[in-house]
Amino acid sequence: MNKMVGIADYFGMTASILCLLHCLGAPLLLSLFLMLGLGQQSQVFHQYLVVLVTLPVLLALIPGFVTHRRWQVLVLGGLGLLYFSVAVLLIGPLFGEVAEIVLAAFGGAHLFTAHFKNRSFCRICTAQRKHAICSVNTCNSVAKKGSYGH
Repeated sequence: MNKMVGIADYFGMTASILCLLHCLGAPLLLSLFLMLGLGQQSQVFHQYLVVLVTLPVLLALIPGFVTHRRWQVLVLGGLGLLYFSVAVLLIGPLFGEVAEIVLAAFGGAHLFTAHFKNRSFCRICTAQRKHAICSVNTCNSVAKKGSYGH
């Protein structure tokens, strides 16, 4: 497995978990941000997060798909990225923090699941190639059957 895909998956899973924690803690942190005069910086911070969330999707999920050909991973990742981006860039400014938090958390859960599945499918193919019993076609067929190496 490409080492960059693995690193990007781990980064994506970590970012998704941190995003979920941020979203869950936002009501408490929002009052602190406002007291410190950081209300406007919060929106800029969220816009940067969209870029940071997009990078692991591009660096892990797309190359991972080339390896295992599981559309499920791309769909989950694409939906997660869409939900997260819409939440931060559109819903938050129009409808407020609560609506943004709900949709961003939903997107973060999708992204985490996509990175987790991508990592699992890539490991199957890597293990099979290491034992010289697998070609790309075999990896794709094993991944499609849903075998996780058990």
